[in-house]
Amino acid sequence: MLNKDIYAVVDLETTRTTSESGRIIQIAIAFVQNNKIINQFSTLINPHESIPHNVVQLTGIDSEMVTGAPAFEDVAESIHTMLSGTIFVAHNVNFDLPFLNAEFQRVGMPALDVIAIDTVTLSQIVWPTAPGFRLVDLTSYLSLTHGRPHQADSDALATGALLTEIFARLEKLPMVTLQSLVDLPLVLPQDTKIIFEKALTKAKILREPLPKQLQVIDGLAIRRFSNPEPLVSKSNMAYPAKRAAKQQLYGKKLVYREQQAKLMNAINKHYTSDSLSENPGESAFIAEAPTGMGKTIGFLLPFAYLANQTQKKVIVTEPTITLQTQVTETVNSTLHDILPFEVRAVSLKGRRQYLNLQSFKRSLQIDEGTTSLQFIKAQILVWLTETVRGDFDELNLMNAQDKFIAKLSQNANNPTGSPFYGYEFFERQYVLAENAQFLIVNHNYLAEYANELGTSQNKPYLVIDEAQNLPGAVLKQSRHQLPIQTWLARVQTAINLILQDAKPAIGDILRHIIGGDQLKNRLLRSLETLSAEIPQIQVSLYRRFLLNKKAPATQGSYEIALSNNDFAQFWVDQANHVKSIHKAVFNLEDSLQSLLTQFSDAKGVFSLGERQQLADFRRLLDSISQYEKQLTTFQQDLIDFPDASIFWITETQSHDSSNLKLSGGLLHTLNYFEEQVYPHFMSPTIIGATLFTSTKSGYLYDRLNLDKETASVRHYPDIFDFKNQADLIMVKNAPLPTSKDFSNYLARQLVDITTSVNENTLVLFNSLDTIQQVYTQIQPNQKFQRSSLTLLAQGITGTRGKIKKRMQSEDGLVVLGAASFWEGIDLPGDQLRLLVIARLPFDRPNTVLQKAEEAVISSEGKHPFYQSTLPKAVLRLRQGIGRLIRTPTDYGAVIIYDARILTKSYGKTLRKMLPSNLPQKELKDSEVAQKLKDFFDTHHKYL
Repeated sequence: MLNKDIYAVVDLETTRTTSESGRIIQIAIAFVQNNKIINQFSTLINPHESIPHNVVQLTGIDSEMVTGAPAFEDVAESIHTMLSGTIFVAHNVNFDLPFLNAEFQRVGMPALDVIAIDTVTLSQIVWPTAPGFRLVDLTSYLSLTHGRPHQADSDALATGALLTEIFARLEKLPMVTLQSLVDLPLVLPQDTKIIFEKALTKAKILREPLPKQLQVIDGLAIRRFSNPEPLVSKSNMAYPAKRAAKQQLYGKKLVYREQQAKLMNAINKHYTSDSLSENPGESAFIAEAPTGMGKTIGFLLPFAYLANQTQKKVIVTEPTITLQTQVTETVNSTLHDILPFEVRAVSLKGRRQYLNLQSFKRSLQIDEGTTSLQFIKAQILVWLTETVRGDFDELNLMNAQDKFIAKLSQNANNPTGSPFYGYEFFERQYVLAENAQFLIVNHNYLAEYANELGTSQNKPYLVIDEAQNLPGAVLKQSRHQLPIQTWLARVQTAINLILQDAKPAIGDILRHIIGGDQLKNRLLRSLETLSAEIPQIQVSLYRRFLLNKKAPATQGSYEIALSNNDFAQFWVDQANHVKSIHKAVFNLEDSLQSLLTQFSDAKGVFSLGERQQLADFRRLLDSISQYEKQLTTFQQDLIDFPDASIFWITETQSHDSSNLKLSGGLLHTLNYFEEQVYPHFMSPTIIGATLFTSTKSGYLYDRLNLDKETASVRHYPDIFDFKNQADLIMVKNAPLPTSKDFSNYLARQLVDITTSVNENTLVLFNSLDTIQQVYTQIQPNQKFQRSSLTLLAQGITGTRGKIKKRMQSEDGLVVLGAASFWEGIDLPGDQLRLLVIARLPFDRPNTVLQKAEEAVISSEGKHPFYQSTLPKAVLRLRQGIGRLIRTPTDYGAVIIYDARILTKSYGKTLRKMLPSNLPQKELKDSEVAQKLKDFFDTHHKYL
């Protein structure tokens, strides 16, 4: 960074990942000075051993290429001389430097004694929102040349270019941010932190003024935020109904699509009609729009015109935060660029999604003793100079801990007294929302805040995208848990914190404020009351519902459903204990508020450690209060939803102890949307790729409380040519998935088919337990080990997000995934070619929830399997198969290893709801591998 420094950017290609068993096959060095590459060196190395097949595939370097190359000992002295006195740089320096030093020592030379820095961790800090931090990810993100990834000469030059970008980024950071980075107790690879020190030294010399877009508040440099200009509507803008009008509007930005245009016109016609009913759930617009049709633009464009003409807002709800972000960007970029009037979208999220500046400022002064948390703080310091919204979803954090992120989002102890009052990010979204037509939320947010999103004077439009997921989101949102032992443990922890002598301590804080002794006694009385009353509730639950009804004592969990009448009577019987708990928590909250007020008045008295201790104590008491509120929630659900609610107790046994957990919530969404959601909006638009379970089923209407008679329904045809793009293979001789040997059978089949075709494969399961069993069988398999394939498994080798990223950028992956892999994953082209469905996606039988739902359906004189179990499976199967073909040029195959789709009567229903032109073939398992090979050979010929 300073003129005299020469950075030697090194990259190695090796036969293995450890220096004990591996050898270098290529080394490259790019020398950087004054932000320019001034020289470079590269050579192949003969390792005098065979190069493994996977390394050849990765690097393109084979044994023949290195036959005439020098051995490492022939070039070691020259390399050592070149690197001595430089600053050693690598993308993962803790691999390259130790490996190279081990090679030096192997040939009798001393290890390099140099300053060494790592571009991976530097990149993670200076570009905290980058999508990935592999070299190939960063060069793509920064538009740097990187011609031959995984070859040392190309990688060294790319890393050299990356280093200069890092220096340029650091030079733009304000001095206060650089000082905070230097002050953090960061633990980075080798000597990497020295780069921040060099950047700070240079900044102090140059003394550049603070950029205009930044401001410094209480030692934090943050982006300025200005209230948006008011929206200017043009109500005289006519909707472009004709093809020519749409094409003129699109220009070169969008391509005209016939089915998409029909969807647009249907929406516009529906909502400009005078016949819309004002009754909740009536006059809905329902559209099943297949993947590839462009449904997002298809509904956004007509609603933009409707909003512009009527001055109504448009609420769009999505099933995931990822889709929420994508739709927001579509409005603010695509629509913004083509529409003749201004259009804006704002994404609304809950408080825990936003950084609280006061909490973050306090965290900078605390060393939690965890290197990963300090690293996250460094990323956030840089992010604050970029972000306007402060939304954690913008960040690509490494090893983020939920508790730590929750701590960073919590309110200040005294918000109005904070120097950041008026600057906090959470409030900004509402300022932006006031001047936006589109408010984009997720299904959970809609379920919680429907009454706040809607208005009685000028009801907004409501678009429910991927609406088949909304009932599940509502049910999940409604369900509450009260882990009684955890609640009691937190009460005891709070008592201990007040009484402990260690510093910093709550007792010390109480001694330094006015009336501290009285506050201490009040807090202890409330907590001791809870400590006495909570066990009474637990014992009463056990005696009333479990004592004579439970299964034999074993380790594990045992669930029992509660009769709503019995549960209601239980709360009547426990009224005195519940009243005592409510009173204790009320007094606890009142005492905490008094403590916070006194604490705020005594400014400057308390150390940073004491302030953090109080913040942690407040979070602990808040969690105790939240558990108490669950008692009220359970009782309120019995009043508000007496016929739709379900409650159950889970007893978890381990050795000689047992813990009780009380759970409850909605069992179904009967009347929920009609009463809680639809009254706040115009008649809803219901849209999705897989809404219907059969041509006659009322499942969708029942779950979403829609009036079938007044609904306007559109089914749009499949866009893709499944006949020529895909094959569905159903294995007719597969054993039942319930058989003991099924996991072993499936593992053998997966090894045979994946090694035959070497394509990226996704295997969909219904449970993580089965994934574990199959993974254990495949991983040591010799045939699989000899292949170039890599096995990944959800919950074993990584999370859904990390595995998805690898599928988007790597070849030869076999992925075992459950639940979340069935939907919401977009893997076009080579990212996914083979989809395997291990078993049909029926819900687990015999759970408390399943039994209760079946009982409700049976009481109505209906068959639970055909009214609920089968429709759910149909939707999920359609969603699962929908992962495969994502573009008109895609191709791939689906295999179902559950013969029930052929042998059971319901199999016909499942098959009938799949794409009509998807070829369906019945094969024996011994025929599958060759059929797949032929399929892919045929399609590869046309590439």
